[in-house]
Amino acid sequence: MAGRKAAATVHVIGQVRLRQRGPKSAWHARYMTPAGRKEESLKVTNLKVAMRKARQISDLLERGEFVTIESRHAHKKMTFAVFMDEFRANYANWGESTWKGNEGLLKKLLDEFGPLPLNSITTHHIETYLARRRDQEGVASATTNRYLAALKTMFKMAVRWGYVGHNPSEPVKTLKEESEIPEALTQEQLEHLLSELPANARTIAVFAADTGMRRSEMERLQWSDIKFHDRMVVVRGAGAKNDEFRVIPMTHRVYELLQALHQQNREAKVKRTQVLPWQDIKKSLHNAGIRAGLGHVHLHMLRHTFATRLRDRGVPLDRIKELLGHKSMQMVLRYAKARPEQLIDAIAALDSSNGG
Repeated sequence: MAGRKAAATVHVIGQVRLRQRGPKSAWHARYMTPAGRKEESLKVTNLKVAMRKARQISDLLERGEFVTIESRHAHKKMTFAVFMDEFRANYANWGESTWKGNEGLLKKLLDEFGPLPLNSITTHHIETYLARRRDQEGVASATTNRYLAALKTMFKMAVRWGYVGHNPSEPVKTLKEESEIPEALTQEQLEHLLSELPANARTIAVFAADTGMRRSEMERLQWSDIKFHDRMVVVRGAGAKNDEFRVIPMTHRVYELLQALHQQNREAKVKRTQVLPWQDIKKSLHNAGIRAGLGHVHLHMLRHTFATRLRDRGVPLDRIKELLGHKSMQMVLRYAKARPEQLIDAIAALDSSNGG
C-alpha cells in the first residue's frame, strides 16, 4: 500500500532484540533489566558488529550484571586518560616488575589515546595506531604485540567494570614474531667480564649469571629464601603471583658468595633482610664489557648467558624452562638454536666417525 513505511528489520540475540529502521540506520538494542525496558543505539550499521555487541549485552544480562550496562551510560564521557588512572589504581593482576616494565608503554598509549572518550576508541583506531608504530617508526613485531596485549588487558577490564560495552582490541590479531637467538656470553667471555667488574657489581653479576634470576627477583630476595642446608635459592612471585615459587640449586660459586654475604650480615650492626647489596650496575657492566672487548653488556644478558650455558651442556629445555621460571616453552625454544661452534664440533664428530 502506497505511503506505508517499510517494516523494521529485527533479529533476536539471546535476551536482546536488534532493530534497524532502515538499511542505512544504526542498529538499536532493546532488552529488559530489573529496572525496566532499555533501548540504546549501538551506533553501527554493520549487522555482524551489531550482533557481536548484542551478544555481549545478552551475556551481561544472563550473568545478572545489568548494573554494568547502566554503568556504561553513566560513563559515556570517560576518557582513556581517566580510565588509565582507574586501571593503575585497581588492576591487581600485574606484578611489580610488569608495572615497571610497562611504564614507558603505558605512557605512549596515554599520549595517543588519552583525550579520547573510552567508548569512542574503535578497532580501526587501534589497528591504525599499531600499523603506524610498526611501519613508520620501525617498532618490532614483538614490541607491537606488547602494546596490543596491554590494550587487550585494559579494555577487558573496562568491559568488566562497566565503562564500555565491548572490547575494540579483541578482533586485532597479534603479529608473527621472528625467533631471535638471545644475546649471551660464552664461558670465557663471562669470566673475562667478571674480572673487569668492581667487587659489588661482580657479586650481582655472578649471582645473575649462575642463577638466571630476573633483576626484580634478585632485588627482593630475602635471607629466608636462602636454604643453605639444601643449597637451594627459593624464588618467590610478586604481587598477585606471590603464592608461586621455584627453586634454583646453588652453584659452588653462588654458595660461597652467599656464605660470605651471610657472615657479613651477621657481623653488621644493622641486620639486613635483603640478600644482595643491591645497586644499579648498568654503567659498571657497560664499562667492563668495553674493557673486555665485548661491547655493550646489560644485566638481562647474564640471564640469557645462564640459559645458554645450560643448553651448551646438554640440559633439556624443560628443565631450563623451570629454572628460568617461564610459563611456556615458547620463550625457552629460543635457546634451542645451537651456537656456530657447536655446529662445527658436530661436523668434526661426523668427520671423525668417517675416518677423516
